Amino acid sequence: MWAGGAGRQPTTLGGVGDPLFLSLWLRGYSPLALPVYLKKALGVFPHSKLSPGAVMRVHALSFQEPPVYEEIIHGELDAADMVSRAQPLMHEDCAFQVEARWDLYRWDGEWELKPSTVLLEVYGPEFDSLRGEHVRVDFGSEDLYLPQEYSDQLKPVQSNIRSLLHLAQDLEEELTVERRLLWSEEEEDFAGRLKSMLD
Repeated sequence: MWAGGAGRQPTTLGGVGDPLFLSLWLRGYSPLALPVYLKKALGVFPHSKLSPGAVMRVHALSFQEPPVYEEIIHGELDAADMVSRAQPLMHEDCAFQVEARWDLYRWDGEWELKPSTVLLEVYGPEFDSLRGEHVRVDFGSEDLYLPQEYSDQLKPVQSNIRSLLHLAQDLEEELTVERRLLWSEEEEDFAGRLKSMLD
């Protein structure tokens, strides 16, 4: 079941903690390249093998407005085909949004590898983004990446952290990132906290 809906956005994807975001500012950013950025981001995203599929949306002005385009994709994604269908609706005041899933360890009485929702967003220069970033990833609840009191096992959480950091690195290389920031509503720089748990 897709969790996003038309508004911006779930703040508790995958848990009850604060949402965790990755904001990216791109070197040489160009509005004409928005479809290219999204295609590249989708190309490095490790889509769920347990529950493949996605929802593509195009929003105008802000996420408070209903999407001007929405398509549910079942099964494996063809990023080039998906982006090409939405591209005619893409303008400088719009944003591409893809609600996708990847496989992370989650606690349900025991640790299990399960699909978890992620939002990939690429913004036009006139779209109302939170920080003026060009790309943002909503990883869902920070609880997925932090030790929890119900389990003394750290390895599943560390696996989730490595997946997140690996994706951040892949996006940085693929999109030629000038600046990146991993943050939550309560913590401005989350990356150092996560890396410390891998030591």
